[in-house]
Amino acid sequence: MHEITPRILLAGTALALLMSLPTGEAAAKTEEGAKSADDLLVVDCLLPQKVRRLGRNNTYLAPRRPIRTTAVDCRIRGGEYTQPDQASFATSLEVWLPRAKGGDAEAQYFVGQIFERGLGTSPDHAAAAEWYRKAAEQGYSAAMVDLGYLYEKGLGVEADEVAALNWYRRAAGLAEDLVVLEAQEYDALVEAREALDGKISEVEALQGEIEELRRQLSAAEEAGDMEQKRQATLQSILTRLEADLASRQREVNEGRGRIASLEKQLETVAEKGGGATAAGSASLGEIPFGSYHALVIGNSEYRNLPKLAAAADARQVADLLEKKYGFTVRLMLDADRYQIMNALNQLREQLTEEDNLLIYYAGHGERDAEGQTAYWQPIDAAPDNPANWIPSGVVTEHLDLIAANHVFVVADSVYSGLRTRSSVARLPRGMTDEERYFHIKLLLEKRARLVLSSGGFAAARGDAAAAPSDSGGSTFVSAFLQVLRRNDGVLEASRLYTALNEQLFESNRNSSNLEFATMKWARNDLADFFFVPSDLR
Repeated sequence: MHEITPRILLAGTALALLMSLPTGEAAAKTEEGAKSADDLLVVDCLLPQKVRRLGRNNTYLAPRRPIRTTAVDCRIRGGEYTQPDQASFATSLEVWLPRAKGGDAEAQYFVGQIFERGLGTSPDHAAAAEWYRKAAEQGYSAAMVDLGYLYEKGLGVEADEVAALNWYRRAAGLAEDLVVLEAQEYDALVEAREALDGKISEVEALQGEIEELRRQLSAAEEAGDMEQKRQATLQSILTRLEADLASRQREVNEGRGRIASLEKQLETVAEKGGGATAAGSASLGEIPFGSYHALVIGNSEYRNLPKLAAAADARQVADLLEKKYGFTVRLMLDADRYQIMNALNQLREQLTEEDNLLIYYAGHGERDAEGQTAYWQPIDAAPDNPANWIPSGVVTEHLDLIAANHVFVVADSVYSGLRTRSSVARLPRGMTDEERYFHIKLLLEKRARLVLSSGGFAAARGDAAAAPSDSGGSTFVSAFLQVLRRNDGVLEASRLYTALNEQLFESNRNSSNLEFATMKWARNDLADFFFVPSDLR
């Protein structure tokens, strides 16, 4: 493979002209300048130097400032960047390292991210931890979360669950006794269910062997051709199998008891796990939840791939979000790559920190051979040709740039680049209305980038979580809608995941594909996403 020398692009437009435009006109200019979806990819952009005036007669050039933005926006602002498909470890460091060495916490965070990702080289987790720590010690909470993840996994630092938990708690800004990280309990429940399924399969197989052996013995005895020695051997085998069966049945009973115990521990929502504990109706109206927006994408009529029922599902999701939860919804049906990328870019231009954003995607998806990268396949996608596919990482990069504090992706498809569920804060059970009210307000000030994914390849692959339901749509979205319809209080995304996981397991006896975590390459403060019915706000 030939090594490609990164190509640096310099914009020729006048920065002064852009700076003089009102925000709306600048946004229109950006959209007008985007000729293709590639123009809307996120890049590390180095803005030009600005002339500063000191006193009447003294002027000087201020240092160049790095930002993350789209390629077209960087060009319009007169910036310098490397083509996304040619970006490398060296070119990204060249943009951020000088400012990081100068003590800028955000730059230190991005340098840590560059070392952790590798960008064409092996990741250097030790260096990543060092830079994350520099930013974390300055109070940069996203760096605290990523440093906690390295401690949790033992990457670049010695594995230390206590240190990981402490960094997570510091990022959330909550007292130690008021943060409950239940990932281990969730994992234990999933593992216990999988183990129980395995034991049940073993029992069924043994029962089949025993029945067949008994049939053979009975038939041979009736025919009168059973030798005494052979009969003793078969009886011995039968006795051993029956003893093994009894042992397996005891293990099945123990497994069911363990699952019952774990389910009791995770009983955090209302009856059948479908609702949420309200935070005291008297105080809910005082909580500034902000405005809610949703981009709902349903791709059904594929040009080169099998058709899906995703459009009908998307309409139901959009309708429920709008009518019950007061979302401002943009519904996109059968969208191509450019349309999806442009919609994400428009959200970046429109939303503020006071907003909440939900992205719903239903359509075909695919993973690479190693399972490290997942892609959404727009309506113009072709099989075995990723040219028009959208990597999850590209979606994550756009959502990282959006100003909205709380962003939640719900994908009836695949998604990659996730942290562990430990990096999601969960409010503890048994809180009083006053405690819950206080901590919801506190988490609303934090930044969240969360993903809930069916983990399958939509209905086309036939996974339990993504397979068609009796109504013709996806089982995943059917359960998702039921949980939201039953909810009558403040429902966190983390509790929605618990209820959905329970419901899918009950209906399919296999929900192991369901994924819920924070985005790996987006800034998170260990917060959550809140669904609040309109009549409570």
